[in-house]
Amino acid sequence: MFVLCTLEDKLRVQPGDLGKPTLEAVTAEIERTYIDKVVPDLGLVITLYDILDVSGGYVFPSDGAAHFDTKFRLVVFKPFIGEVLVGKLKACDKQGLQVDLGFFSDLHVPDYHCPEDYWFHSQDGLWAWKYDGNDLFLDLKDDIRVRVMDVKFHPVPNEVERKGNENDPNKHPRGTADNPFSPMTIIASVKDEGLGMISWWGEGEE
Repeated sequence: MFVLCTLEDKLRVQPGDLGKPTLEAVTAEIERTYIDKVVPDLGLVITLYDILDVSGGYVFPSDGAAHFDTKFRLVVFKPFIGEVLVGKLKACDKQGLQVDLGFFSDLHVPDYHCPEDYWFHSQDGLWAWKYDGNDLFLDLKDDIRVRVMDVKFHPVPNEVERKGNENDPNKHPRGTADNPFSPMTIIASVKDEGLGMISWWGEGEE
């Protein structure tokens, strides 16, 4: 689930931070730049692990900031394919389920990754499992276990996508409440035995 990644970057320390010890100033800039952000093809940055090297401190003409060549390690969230995760059922519709891990909520279980005996109860707005003649509902906020099928990274919307389509009212601008943007999404499944609501398998809270 969590991996350690080594990165190198040229960091720009603002003039107002130059009075701080170099390591403190560089640490603050790394955290500002990377923490809680998605690095394409790496994952969601959770925290700074350590700093391996800092050099430079160059100040260029017409720029009062200092530039440091920095090598550091980050703790990154990127689950592997087939990994089993546990979260809480956040939302659902006829297209599938959305799961919240607490620190990451762009985890989706599409309907085609649900068992055939799952069905969407439109009146209650919930999915249910038809088991032994009974409907076992997947209740929101309850614990659910899923298996990772894919991790996708998405490019930042360009200017046209951010503005939307004025001629088509259904084409909402990307990055808005009607058409949210996520730089990273996880596609998961609940098809295998032991997956789905944890309470079904006798593992709920005592």
